[in-house]
Amino acid sequence: MIVGDYIENIECESFLDPETGRVRIRPLPNQDVPTNLVIECSRTFRDTAKYPLGTKFKTENVKVCQKDVGRIYLRAQDQMLYKI
Repeated sequence: MIVGDYIENIECESFLDPETGRVRIRPLPNQDVPTNLVIECSRTFRDTAKYPLGTKFKTENVKVCQKDVGRIYLRAQDQMLYKI
């Protein structure tokens, strides 16, 4: 994965990140995308009252990103996900 690349149509799910104790979104397996990456999206999709842990979503387009200090992550286009 190269920072700045775009990936189309990723299926993903919400989960409780053991590193941070926060609800995050990650890619589902078998999509040629590492499942240990997190997908940055609107906080709405991480609200467990509306979307319980394990809720499955789809993104139309994600960008591979990395901050100066930190791990590589994916950013959903317009921070939008679509429940599947």
